[in-house]
Amino acid sequence: MKQLVLDLGYTIKVFKVSGNCYEIYGKGKDGKNVEIYFDPTDGRIVKQR
Repeated sequence: MKQLVLDLGYTIKVFKVSGNCYEIYGKGKDGKNVEIYFDPTDGRIVKQR
């Protein structure tokens, strides 16, 4: 999952499991801070801020 996130162009500061999702804190392609929740079964983005 970490490699998928990196391949999407994000940098990872914190990677953790939160409930039923992978929770990522880092930076997006544009350099802005992001908080993203991924579904661990299929890798889709559930929520992003």
